[in-house]
Amino acid sequence: MEEKLKTLIQANSQDNRKKWAIKAKKQGKMVIGLLCSYVPEEIIYAADMLPWRVTGTWTGSTPHAEAYRISTSCRYCNHTLESLLLDEYDFLDGMVATAMDDDIRTLWDVWKYFNKTPFNHMMYLPHKMSKSALSLWIREVQRLKDELENFCGKPIGDERIYEATEVLNKTRSLLMRVYELKKQDRPPLTGAETLGITTAAAVMNKDEFNRELEAILPYLESGDRTVENSYPRLLVSSDMLDDTRYLELIEDTGALVAMDDMDTGSRYFSGLVDNCKENIIGNIGHRYLNWPGSPHMVDWDKQVAQVISWVKEYNIQGVLELPVLHSFPRQFRAPFFKERLSQNKIPFVSINRDYGLSNVGQLRTRIGAFIEMIQSEA
Repeated sequence: MEEKLKTLIQANSQDNRKKWAIKAKKQGKMVIGLLCSYVPEEIIYAADMLPWRVTGTWTGSTPHAEAYRISTSCRYCNHTLESLLLDEYDFLDGMVATAMDDDIRTLWDVWKYFNKTPFNHMMYLPHKMSKSALSLWIREVQRLKDELENFCGKPIGDERIYEATEVLNKTRSLLMRVYELKKQDRPPLTGAETLGITTAAAVMNKDEFNRELEAILPYLESGDRTVENSYPRLLVSSDMLDDTRYLELIEDTGALVAMDDMDTGSRYFSGLVDNCKENIIGNIGHRYLNWPGSPHMVDWDKQVAQVISWVKEYNIQGVLELPVLHSFPRQFRAPFFKERLSQNKIPFVSINRDYGLSNVGQLRTRIGAFIEMIQSEA
């Protein structure tokens, strides 16, 4: 069972992440790349296509991308464009993005200009939850369905969407069970291992992922496997963090990442879709727009309240923010985020990072100083 677990944890590694897409292609399925977690995977899955979360190159430089985007723009977007220009996404049949921020929009412009994928679709994402915003977003979900039907040449029935929603809800429920285990004083998984599992869910066929994780969970829940170091317990807050080596670095420095506030982690699976057949498109839209915690949304009070709640629930001793370089929505929120955590006497530090792991020595020094501060105040 340990070998099965390690295989699942490594599913989104550099060597393995394309394997699931290539396997789907051999089965006659199309593969659709997703540029953010707001894209409703249920619609793509219902079309018998594989939704595949786009991961950029983890190399240090992006010389090809910087011919089209300045170096001081979102590093995730630059590394993704670098991979596109190096033909690392040649297996993709399409790409779907949301107008989450200006960087994603300009990345989509360049992506569409090169026309390397036959299907390219942009969803216009509202940045708050309201009656009118939800109505707009539901129309966008319906528009995605219509465009995919035109592309694949066959209808996507509500019954198929309902079935796809049940599969995705099962994925979320299984991942919730994994995160329940992280509340233990000595959980069975490190933070890096947990991130490996959540990012695996974003690239694998969901039915296959569900079978693999469901088989492994009894082993994790048995108590036979525990982490070596369980203190101090940190919550890591970030976006577009899919390189598990960052969490490995934190834990090698002397802490446990016991919880996260990340779109590749807890926020990816938070909240089930109300699987009512009569309003399945509307319920999918509601789940994604009501997705908690993203700094791209304007409900900052709700976001910080969620982090504070997790700090209590998971017995967290400090919050470590790792914003990807030039992530402007998170920078705009930063003073508010820091002030609210300070008001609640929660130790906090923010350390900028590149997309792929770099500047290891500097990171280790700053993370180590934060851990020492927590230990000295305990």
